[in-house]
Amino acid sequence: MPRRQTTHPLLTAFGARMRDLRLDRKMSLANLAETSGVGKGALSSIENGRVNVTIATCVRIAMGLGIGVEDMIPKGSSFPNRR
Repeated sequence: MPRRQTTHPLLTAFGARMRDLRLDRKMSLANLAETSGVGKGALSSIENGRVNVTIATCVRIAMGLGIGVEDMIPKGSSFPNRR
């Protein structure tokens, strides 16, 4: 039986925030891939909350969007004290 993959709510929120920022700028995934140097497939996976993104990739995406990396953190996010 296949294992059901769960997504951490913070990854889902981060991906949704990234998608909103991209769409606010009227950018396609292809446009953001070009400006950030991050592949289209990787960007899609991040936006869908399927992967945990590195800080280096966050910086590249933020630069591609023309924003600071701190602007990518979803507003009202809480970071639980548990692992």
